[in-house]
Amino acid sequence: MLFSFLPTIQHPDVYVRPIEEPDLAVWSDYLRDPRVFEHTSWNLQSESELEKYVWEAQSHTPDSLFRLAVACAHSNRLVGTFGFHTVISEHRSAELAYDLAPTHWGRGIGTTGAQAFTRWAHESARVTRVQATVLQSNVRSRAVLERSAFVQEGLLRSYRQVRGRPGDFWMYAHIEGRAAA
Repeated sequence: MLFSFLPTIQHPDVYVRPIEEPDLAVWSDYLRDPRVFEHTSWNLQSESELEKYVWEAQSHTPDSLFRLAVACAHSNRLVGTFGFHTVISEHRSAELAYDLAPTHWGRGIGTTGAQAFTRWAHESARVTRVQATVLQSNVRSRAVLERSAFVQEGLLRSYRQVRGRPGDFWMYAHIEGRAAA
């Protein structure tokens, strides 16, 4: 699943760019915000854990983690990230991952980003299945996926460890060429 260009978001307040070293402090700060932290599986202990996401084109393989910054159009300050993990070229599948600073919630950025990255995965990276897992408590993220034509497939009980405890996650999927059921 190689790609020749990066995805873009058509939103007046933000744009997509590679994650840069100065973004890590901002990203780390909002990932530790209880409003974000309690509904995600992030267990960030230090800012240095995010260094692997700093963009280095030569280090990316078709199956590697892929994360981009969503930056404020006026200040270039990071306000969120979108990307993919658990990318499996052989099966043409990838798991959508995203987060957004609470200061930018409710502006349509999450939905616009989810739609743009999903469309890009299908059209440019030839991914057939884009899936997303969401902690059962994360109502806002579930709404983003549903507005983005993802289909809820089921509850995965004790699917991933969340800060040392088993967490229940909803599985959502967007299949190329299939309308939402």
